[in-house]
Amino acid sequence: MADRWDPRPGGGRPSRPAAPSRWSTGSSSRGPRPSGTRPPRDPRPRQAGRFAVGPGFPWPVASGAALVLTSLFAWFLQDRSGLLGLLFPVGYLVFCLLAVCAVRVDGVLVPALQAPVLAFLALVIAAIVRGDASGSTLFVLGVFAPLAQLFWWMLVALVGCAVLGLLRFRDANPGFSALGAVRGVRNA
Repeated sequence: MADRWDPRPGGGRPSRPAAPSRWSTGSSSRGPRPSGTRPPRDPRPRQAGRFAVGPGFPWPVASGAALVLTSLFAWFLQDRSGLLGLLFPVGYLVFCLLAVCAVRVDGVLVPALQAPVLAFLALVIAAIVRGDASGSTLFVLGVFAPLAQLFWWMLVALVGCAVLGLLRFRDANPGFSALGAVRGVRNA
């Protein structure tokens, strides 16, 4: 019977002592844990750093949330007071900066540079939801006229998001220097 094939891993040999798994499920093969040995876990995980907000979302989630919130904000304000007041640019700036603060540090580049694209897509989505997409001339005027007047706000948002993203990246990687990285690439 010893030469018969055994479907168990290891061919039926006695298994090794249980070692910690790379993919822990929280259970232990050595038996149940005593009830008091597990350290208490924070119910709300947080990112480390001065400019971090929330648990650290992947960049597509943070960018998508900023786009949806800015689009809804543009749609809401278009019928009430118009996009050319002060309320939409300030809200747009806040949503862009929140996206940079809410993303994980390793994916901070995309939200840091998304501000102009976010404004354009938000105005396009708001115009489509509002129903201005019926005529191409009205659609172009409905999107590009406010977009042209938001130019300086887009520039402020881009610079603010880029500076905040660099600060978050430097906070997580204290020895990083952009000039040193460039010098290292040139010398290699």
